Amino acid sequence: MASVPAYVRDALTPGMYEVLDHQLARAAERRGVDSAPGGDRSARLAVMRADYRAERSFWNEGGPQMASTYDGHVHAAGVDVPIRIYRPTAAESLPAIAYFHGGGFNVGDLDTHDRIMRVLADKSGAAVVGVDYTLSPEARFPQALHECAGVVAHLAAEGQRYGIEPSRLVVAGDSAGSMLSMGTVLLLRDGPAEAGLRADAAAAAFASIRGMLLYYGGHGLRDSATSRLYGGFWDGMGKRELGDVDAFHFNDAAERSSPYIDHLSADLSRDLPAAFIVGAELDPLADDGRALAAMLARNGREVDFRMVPGVLHSFLHFGRMLDEANEELARGAEFARAHL
Repeated sequence: MASVPAYVRDALTPGMYEVLDHQLARAAERRGVDSAPGGDRSARLAVMRADYRAERSFWNEGGPQMASTYDGHVHAAGVDVPIRIYRPTAAESLPAIAYFHGGGFNVGDLDTHDRIMRVLADKSGAAVVGVDYTLSPEARFPQALHECAGVVAHLAAEGQRYGIEPSRLVVAGDSAGSMLSMGTVLLLRDGPAEAGLRADAAAAAFASIRGMLLYYGGHGLRDSATSRLYGGFWDGMGKRELGDVDAFHFNDAAERSSPYIDHLSADLSRDLPAAFIVGAELDPLADDGRALAAMLARNGREVDFRMVPGVLHSFLHFGRMLDEANEELARGAEFARAHL
């Protein structure tokens, strides 16, 4: 813990401090406390994926039990996209939250975010549909976005097949999943043909989305105070890790200017669902969430924004030890319940 900058270490809540101490101790057991392994990006990625799954397995233990869980596939953007539907009750028909996991577009899956999705389902009373989009670099931008939009369009058209009310949907995600959630809404509104979707199907899907739950996402800032102050080996948000995200996910630098990535450059003045936005104070992406919330509010959109003091990026995962994770998931679930 001594190698974490004092201005970060001293600002942590007691619970976040305990979580980080635990994380760094487990990292030291695996390969040394400092950071991800060196070497080329491909070699690092293989280790990162294995470590991420192993590390998240601890945090996914416990939590609420579901009435049922269903694993299946939805054909979208030319591929069969795995989905997992968490049903908190045995009700025949439920509204749904489509959840897109985080992980910098290059790590993560349905298992790594299992507890987050179970908590959202339990607290909201809605089914949660986890979407296991194709990771980068196996599929670069905009493939994951097109898959997510396709799954939402499918739920809006065929939700009854899964016991889901197709006109009552919320999109949600953390980190990269937050970016995909906002990007999906904008794509369905402005550019469905790019994802191979019919205009009428996309319009119906867009109309079905009652809200967005956006947890600590990046939304287009190229520079900010928080991006300069925060992020490092301790939270996987250092310059090298963020450089890997860009190198793996984008075909070229120009793609970062897409309005489906740079949400702050999109038209935020019309036809957007209510937004629940949560930032982590000690996160390099904190200013992105703050900026998006301010711009949506300025354009008359409904926004519920909170910056959680003393926590790091990815804090939602740590519900076993961190009260703030459970509190913000519960607040997001209540927002979803109120809008569904």
